[in-house]
Amino acid sequence: MNNKGFTIIEVLVSLVILSMIAIVSSNILKSSLETEQETSLQLESIKELNLASTIIRRDFRQIANVSLKDYYGNNLYGTLISQVNSKSVIFNSNIKSISNEVSPIKRINYELIDNKLIRKQFFSSNPYGQDDFTQMELIKDIENLQFSFLYENSWHESWPISLITSKKIPTLIKIEFSKKNKEYSLIIDPNLTYALQN
Repeated sequence: MNNKGFTIIEVLVSLVILSMIAIVSSNILKSSLETEQETSLQLESIKELNLASTIIRRDFRQIANVSLKDYYGNNLYGTLISQVNSKSVIFNSNIKSISNEVSPIKRINYELIDNKLIRKQFFSSNPYGQDDFTQMELIKDIENLQFSFLYENSWHESWPISLITSKKIPTLIKIEFSKKNKEYSLIIDPNLTYALQN
């Protein structure tokens, strides 16, 4: 007998082989797409952390050791203020302005709101309105945030710690937080050693 075609078994075997190749190919494609998505998310997280680190370091390195006032013009106790367990820090920083007619000293407030590190920059060093600021979301999904301040070789959870330190900036400022079960720490040297003179 002279066959000019494939037998049913040959066709079935070839279909099984082709389907196995298709399954393996689709699994490889799915795996590569998942890896690409995961890599993109990690890169976004790294980008977010790098930008936040740059902004935070700049603000603290340009810190201005000047008196803070409340919204009524009364002096506050300290030139940098962070209370125990407050998850916030307030200080004045030297921020370049578009116009030379405006003071470059602006109040900066970092605080944890809804698991996000928020940076508020007020329009002046001693604002009269509680809403006179621009706001920037620096880091999302923060599980814990802690500010610490180094003075005379000891770390403190609040600032100022005394009447003397109310006129000084800490030697080092440490910001610790956790995000997606990873611990992060920034240590910043404001490099400002003089005390405020009244």
